[in-house]
Amino acid sequence: MPFPPDSDTTDPNDAPPRTTAEPSGNQDDRSPGWARRARTGSAVTAVAALAALGGGTVAHAAPAQTAQVASAPLLVGQKTTKAPVHTVSPGDSLWAVAQRHGVAVGELMRWNDLSGAALLMPGQKLRLSDGAAPAAEPPRRTAPPVAEPPRAEHVVRSGESLWSISQARGVSVQSLLDGNDLTVNSLLRPGQRLSVAAPAPGTVRTAQAPAPERAEEPRPAPERAVGDTFLGRTYEDGVVDSANRHHERLSSRPAPSREQMRRLVHDTAVQMGVDPSLALAHAYQESGFDHRAVSPADAVGAMQVIPAAGDWASGLVGRELDLLDPQDNVTAGVAIIRQLGRAAPSTDVAIAAYYQGLHGVKKYGMYDDTKQYVKNVKSHRKRFGP
Repeated sequence: MPFPPDSDTTDPNDAPPRTTAEPSGNQDDRSPGWARRARTGSAVTAVAALAALGGGTVAHAAPAQTAQVASAPLLVGQKTTKAPVHTVSPGDSLWAVAQRHGVAVGELMRWNDLSGAALLMPGQKLRLSDGAAPAAEPPRRTAPPVAEPPRAEHVVRSGESLWSISQARGVSVQSLLDGNDLTVNSLLRPGQRLSVAAPAPGTVRTAQAPAPERAEEPRPAPERAVGDTFLGRTYEDGVVDSANRHHERLSSRPAPSREQMRRLVHDTAVQMGVDPSLALAHAYQESGFDHRAVSPADAVGAMQVIPAAGDWASGLVGRELDLLDPQDNVTAGVAIIRQLGRAAPSTDVAIAAYYQGLHGVKKYGMYDDTKQYVKNVKSHRKRFGP
C-alpha cells in the first residue's frame, strides 16, 4: 500500500517479521473516507509532502511502432484494396479502439505488430484489418450511410463520478471520456452537461419494485467483515472501524470484474505516462485486481490506497479523488507510482516505497517483507510486460 512521502509503515521496533506471499486475490480491502465527488469549488491542493518531492509534467511514452507490410504484386485486372485505418485520438487505448470498431484486441495487435503494453500516440494510424484483397464480387448497391447512434444529455448531480454515470447509463467510462473531451483527471461539477451515447439494448439498469417485507426473527449482530490483524500487525480500533465502513460501502455498489479492473489499470497508466506493466504488477500484488478489497490498515480497492495516501494523490493530480470509485482508485495508485518513480533513486526503491513508504525505506532500509514485495512485483512486471 502506498504511504505519503513523510510517513512509513511502522517503526523498525514494531515491524514484525513476515513474508509476502503471492496474492490470493482475496486480501483484505482498504478504503479511504473521501469520495471523488462532483464539486462546486476548485480541486484540492497538494499536501505539504508534494512540495518536498516536487511536481513535474506527465511523461509521454514513445509512440508504438506500426508494422510496414510489403504489398504483393497485382494480378492483371486486380484492383488495390486499402485496409481501413483508425487515427488515434488523445485517450485512446487498444481496448477502446477495438470496442469502437468491433474487432478483437488480439487481431488489432496482430495487424499492427503491437504488444499488449504498447503505448499509442495521438495521430498514430492503426490498421483495422489484415489488408488482404477480397475475392471478386458482383457489383452491389451502395448502402446508405449509417446514422450516428443517438446521444442523450446527462446533467451531473452532486456526488456523481464517471464510473457511477457509466453504470447508470449503461455505457463505458471510455465512451464518456471520448464523447466529452475528458481525461481521467477531469473534475466533474454539479450542473455540468455530458453527452452520452445511447446504450445497447438491455444494458440500462431499471429499478425493480421492492419485494414485500416479511417479519424476521432478531439475529445476532454479524462479525466485522474486516478484522484487526494483517500480516502479524494489529491495527487500532478507529482504523479498523473505518475499514469496515468502507468495506460496507463497496459491497453495496456495483464493482468491475477483475478483467475490467486490469484493463482500467493498463489504460490509465498509458494515459498518465506510466509503464503499464509496472502499474499492473503493483495492482496484482496488492489485490489481484479486486476493487472490493479492504485491509485492516484501511487500504482500499485494487490499488490498496490508504486515506492519507489518497489525499496525497489528490494533490498530485489536482482534484479530489474518491478511493471507492474504481477509476479514481486506479488514478490515485498510478499517480503515486509515477511520483515515486521520479523521487526514488532506483526502480527497486520506488517499488519498495509503494509498500513501506519512501521515508521509511530511506531511513531504515527495506524490511524483509518489503524485499519480498519488491521481488514479487518485479516478477509480475515481467509477466505483464511485452
